[in-house]
Amino acid sequence: MKVHKLILISFKNHSDFRLEMNEDVIAIAGLNGVGKTSVLDAIHFLCIGKSYFSATDIQCIQEGEIQSGVLATIATSEKIELKVKLKRGGRKVIERNGVPYKKVTDHIGEFMAVTIAPGDIELIYGSNTVRRSFINQILCQVDANHLAELIKYNRLIEHRNKHLKEDTVDLALIHTLDFQIAPLAASIYTRRSEFLKEFSAVYAEKYHLLSGEKELASLQYISQLEHNTYAELVAMNQRKDIAVQRSFSGIHKDELELNIGDFPLKKYGSQGQIKTSLIALKIAEFTYLQKATGKTPFLLLDDIFEKIDEERASVLTQIVKNDNFGQIFITDTNEDRLNTFCEEIGIPYKTITIS
Repeated sequence: MKVHKLILISFKNHSDFRLEMNEDVIAIAGLNGVGKTSVLDAIHFLCIGKSYFSATDIQCIQEGEIQSGVLATIATSEKIELKVKLKRGGRKVIERNGVPYKKVTDHIGEFMAVTIAPGDIELIYGSNTVRRSFINQILCQVDANHLAELIKYNRLIEHRNKHLKEDTVDLALIHTLDFQIAPLAASIYTRRSEFLKEFSAVYAEKYHLLSGEKELASLQYISQLEHNTYAELVAMNQRKDIAVQRSFSGIHKDELELNIGDFPLKKYGSQGQIKTSLIALKIAEFTYLQKATGKTPFLLLDDIFEKIDEERASVLTQIVKNDNFGQIFITDTNEDRLNTFCEEIGIPYKTITIS
């Protein structure tokens, strides 16, 4: 899978950006703020159906413009034209070969991208919502049924929370909702457990390699459903739910804990260990997606050499050199450093500079 043409129209800080390429590595140099990251985000948007760096679609429309678009020609076993259309006050449209998807979710899993960026630090220091979103994004790309169940579960929990905020809580209605939520919670928990068992082993391997085979790291999945069913949990916490006016029980409370040795990474990890952990998470994501789908995701590396030391950068270079990563897009403020990386991995590359 390879992008041959990319066009950004009024997308973030690009009024009209056009790029043609045949190479396996696209190195994008330029100072901070010139739009290097926006190019990576456009590719992520085409693949995943949303921005990696912006919270809302509206933030991707250039200031002062009504609409924006991203267009790409992608070669797989066939030539595919992908297009994303964004409009203020309108709904997002994604087209494949000129035909719009009826639902954006129908596009999920068709094309894949794995992004490594400075903001990934939120996976360590952010709320458990960030880590659940990380798990969800991976699983939803390989399992359409899981995506559908997750959407339905979240809607039901939203309804449940709305009713818990009423002056008088209708317990019969809450029980009806719980009857619908219970099988979804069990299914989502089982799928996450199966996934994390496999994913954790890949993550541990990648971390060990990135650390120069000096350190061990692990992931721990923490869920209320490990010891109780959803029905048991809501029965135990009914009074609490009514008191706090929100749903205290369920898979929306799941947590992913990262450990270094026997200790929580967030509390005891050094800056080097945290950066290594983040890269290991993303390389594990790439490996899992590739194995699960048979497709090779795009690898999007945003200013990563600004964030890791020389030893870890060298190990990452060797990983990229030795593994099958498909097409890679990488940004840096230092063009010489970009060229050195590309020459060391020995893959045909193209360097562009955005001024």
